[in-house]
Amino acid sequence: MHKTNRRVLAAFVCALAGLSATPIAAQEVRAIAGTYCLTGVMEVGSCIKLTFDGKFQYFLAYGAYDEDAEGTWRIEGGQVILDSPAYDRRPTFTFKRKQRAESDAFDVIVESRAGRPMQGIDVSVTCDGRTRQAGVTGAEGFKVDCAAAPTQVLLGLGMFGVALQTIDVSSQAGPDKAYVFGFDPGDLGKKRFASQRFSMEVGTSLTAVYADTPIRELSGRTFRYTRQQQ
Repeated sequence: MHKTNRRVLAAFVCALAGLSATPIAAQEVRAIAGTYCLTGVMEVGSCIKLTFDGKFQYFLAYGAYDEDAEGTWRIEGGQVILDSPAYDRRPTFTFKRKQRAESDAFDVIVESRAGRPMQGIDVSVTCDGRTRQAGVTGAEGFKVDCAAAPTQVLLGLGMFGVALQTIDVSSQAGPDKAYVFGFDPGDLGKKRFASQRFSMEVGTSLTAVYADTPIRELSGRTFRYTRQQQ
């Protein structure tokens, strides 16, 4: 065969290969894209939605704990791989103001970004020369048994893995005894996926180990997500 004809034939074969690769990839994506929901784990609700444009949405709910994420997905080595943003903004507590307390006791109140009192915030207080673990905030804050004004307030959210943060309030002494703090959740409740691999049964299920979570009883467990009927 003439060299020119060989080159033409080779180019034609390559072009055909390129044309056939796209439909095969599209067929694979079409076979995998869909909504998958967790099965077999008591008291946990969780789903992953893989869309045809290579994006995903995720949520998980367990008791009072909720988390979600979004990002991109791809197929590699027979597995589905999820990647999300870093979600590295840390939750923070900041002092906002003093106000009149409803009783003679010192009070610690934590407000959400919407200005609503938050329950379940861990509180420790440094006063009278020592630091004491006070407890958690209720619907009306937390009453602190201190003879003198606190010099430090420590706030955290242990149930979600947020360690105590120390806030200096030594300059806030005065007649008002309610200390009001604000809470910025940062990326709390956002689940990071860093090249998270899911083994798959095409069109049937996705399976991975659940990790990097403040929920100790769920950490390390195998989660199997079953595809939902369209």
